[in-house]
Amino acid sequence: MANTFLLKIITPGREVYNDQVEKVTLKSADGEFQVLANHQSVISSTIPCIAKFKDAKGNDEELFISKSLVQVSNNEMIISSDAAEFEEDIDEARAERALIRAEDRLKNSENYNRGRAEAAFFRAKQRLALKKSNR
Repeated sequence: MANTFLLKIITPGREVYNDQVEKVTLKSADGEFQVLANHQSVISSTIPCIAKFKDAKGNDEELFISKSLVQVSNNEMIISSDAAEFEEDIDEARAERALIRAEDRLKNSENYNRGRAEAAFFRAKQRLALKKSNR
């Protein structure tokens, strides 16, 4: 059996995942990073991305996470995220509407906060990328 560690993914509304994993791959503003068992303690943040992990049975899993705080310590990783959704939890029609709304706001940025519109655009793109990658 491979070395594993505990991964917990939590949002304000629920615990999304709580089980042993072999590795986790995330993205920060500085690029992609990976955590394996016995990783040095660290606190970091992520950008909205498709998080990838290999569970203890060797299955590859993916889910969308929005901006997150990540804490690794004592063979445990906690991802505290505004939102975290597996592919089957993503409402594709809602994500499409969010993308269109964000695109419209970016075109009319003098009427909207450009930073918020860019963030909404990126979140919608990531959700749709995950949804469409598993077809």
